[in-house]
Amino acid sequence: MDVPVDLSRVLFVCTANNLETIPAPLLDRMEVLEVSGYVSEEKAVIAERYLAPQAREASGLGMANVVLDREAVDVLIKYYCRESGVRNLKKHIEKIYRKAALKVVQDLGEDIFPEPQAAVEVAATADAIKTESTTDEHETSTTSSEAESTELESSASTSPSTESALSTPLTSPADTTPSPSEDDPKFTTTQQRKPLPIPDTVHILITPETLKDYVGPPIYQKDRMYVRPPPPGVSTGLGYLGNGSGAVMPVEAMSMPGKGGLQLTGKLGEVIRESAQIALSWVKGHAFELGITTSSGDTFLNERDVHVHMPEGSIGKEGPSAGTAILSAFVSLFTKTPVNPDIAMTGEISLVGQVLPVGGLKEKILAAHRAGMKTIIAPAANRADIEENVPESVKEGIRFVYVETVKEVLEEVFRDEVIAERWKETLS
Repeated sequence: MDVPVDLSRVLFVCTANNLETIPAPLLDRMEVLEVSGYVSEEKAVIAERYLAPQAREASGLGMANVVLDREAVDVLIKYYCRESGVRNLKKHIEKIYRKAALKVVQDLGEDIFPEPQAAVEVAATADAIKTESTTDEHETSTTSSEAESTELESSASTSPSTESALSTPLTSPADTTPSPSEDDPKFTTTQQRKPLPIPDTVHILITPETLKDYVGPPIYQKDRMYVRPPPPGVSTGLGYLGNGSGAVMPVEAMSMPGKGGLQLTGKLGEVIRESAQIALSWVKGHAFELGITTSSGDTFLNERDVHVHMPEGSIGKEGPSAGTAILSAFVSLFTKTPVNPDIAMTGEISLVGQVLPVGGLKEKILAAHRAGMKTIIAPAANRADIEENVPESVKEGIRFVYVETVKEVLEEVFRDEVIAERWKETLS
């Protein structure tokens, strides 16, 4: 348009679930404000105070005895709507009240809920106006056709000099064909239709047992894959998904005859692949101290391949926070020592064995709380973030262990095992 625009006083607000997809030059020029998602208790309060009353009024059930039980809301949050916001929760609650309204109408029938007389009269008036408009258009079209035929008959008896003039298209003054906008006149009214009165005998209570009839089967079937002690080579990590929610992510490792390769599956990103490489290199470098080899000069994994898999392969996984979990899975596999399934961990590892801080702690701890984890191993650098930003209701019943090195991670994970006593002397 070639119009100058002054953007010096314009504020651009952008939202994103993941900063890693934003180009670095653009991110450098932005001020980042991290807003964490709601915890389950906050979602339940929002649903009780705002979402449920709004959905009930919109469905015409404002004066009806239709109640969404608090326990049903908790089931919705836990097994249907795990995202960090409440948008999906709002959709499910609206769906529940719409189906409840439909159930009321189907059970009582049109005898109890007749069509309002005013609406019937308005519909009849609209049909009459449309019929009258169609009749007028037909009469006008007939008159126009008769006038055109009369004019053509008179033109046939005119002189040849007149015929050349009549060869041009005729425009009859009687041609009053309506425009497309007039073909179907719309009848509108500003009269607001009020909800139908519902008898006092109607009582509907949506409970966790009847919730499936309104929103279908649960989307999330269970919070954790391993409830009983898993085999050696399995640990539990905590991840941050792209939709802004946390998740409990099992890590499975297996060894087989091969040529010393590392195979990774589970739709893993580049960063998490590098974390697996770092973890395996650290374990190879400390195989003797860990008790995997009998002497410091023994070769390790030269004739065996290692396969690492993170279940739920359709969900992409990225980030460095699975480093401690992958390393624990490797140590568990090679020492043939199972890991307690009640322990979850998060933290990036360095090649020399340092545990570095990670993000998304609130969402990760919420996922661990939902899964019933009893111990969480987290980087010591994240301690202030956890103590300040994570609600006490989420931390209740969870023991937090803050670590700075891989040695501290292994001592906590295998604390009650015999092999851990050796590490107190060999690992430095």
